[in-house]
Amino acid sequence: MANESQTAAVHAARQRIRRLATWLDSGIAIPGTHVRIGVEALIGLLPIAGDAVGLLLGLWLLYEAVRLRAPASLFVRMLGNVALDAVVGAVPVIGDAFDFAFKSNRRNARLLDAHLARLLDPPPPPPRWRGALRAALALALLALAAWGAGWLWRTWGTG
Repeated sequence: MANESQTAAVHAARQRIRRLATWLDSGIAIPGTHVRIGVEALIGLLPIAGDAVGLLLGLWLLYEAVRLRAPASLFVRMLGNVALDAVVGAVPVIGDAFDFAFKSNRRNARLLDAHLARLLDPPPPPPRWRGALRAALALALLALAAWGAGWLWRTWGTG
């Protein structure tokens, strides 16, 4: 279990990550619809510079992952989301539609949030009876091997 200061830091990081992802991907409601867009999609409408700024904003969650010492496998998944968003987002018109739908920052925030949740509440250790069961099985196999060796000795050893 994490101590109180670590727990508070993880909670603060989770809130910061959620706010950032919401702001980037779904912070603005389109009136009269259930559709939400983010600042990154709006900035992405600007040719070239908008995609570059969107990429830099998306990299902020990767910075958070590094700062929070996320595992490399998680970092690679997050990097893949950002790269896909940047590559497809660079295609005129199709990329803009993709930015509205894909929401890579929300995906990355969910991945990082799940990792941080596991830090706060790690899985319980395996039950003690499993170790006792393994030891009992090992002793039973050892006894069976000793009995088999004795039987072979008695049967074939008296020559």
